[in-house]
Amino acid sequence: MEPIVYQEMAADEETAVCNLVADVFNEYVAPDYDQEGIDEFFRFADPDAMKERMLGGGFVLVAKRTGKLVGMLEFFPPDCVAMLFVTVHHQGIAKGLLARAIRKAQVRNPGLSKLIVHSSPYAESIYEKMGFRKTGGIQHENGIDFFPMELICKTLNTN
Repeated sequence: MEPIVYQEMAADEETAVCNLVADVFNEYVAPDYDQEGIDEFFRFADPDAMKERMLGGGFVLVAKRTGKLVGMLEFFPPDCVAMLFVTVHHQGIAKGLLARAIRKAQVRNPGLSKLIVHSSPYAESIYEKMGFRKTGGIQHENGIDFFPMELICKTLNTN
């Protein structure tokens, strides 16, 4: 099996990344959402919206196998995992993306001590396996159901 290559999203990859997100969302998450939630999600998971968020200091990491996108993680400062989607499961791709995102975020902000995420009910157990813990009960905003979660990170040693 070919190795996974992790890198920053290229400037022209927003559409391909959002297509990956749409495919995974439609298969695993959308069946639990009403139309309002689906529409809200796709307003966020839009190539132009993603480009705008990158101007605000965010970044997207992608995972590729033999040049094909198999995962993505979007980070939005100061401490938010905005999206994490993978097409290949049980191979450590989400963990690999998360570990690299933490390192990159801590280089930008060495005092970063936690990450937050609004996890869909589908992904809650996946985030828990990666060390996130719920900080509240299920929330509902604009048709989106989510659990607020956080991950305590070791702070980057700058000495």
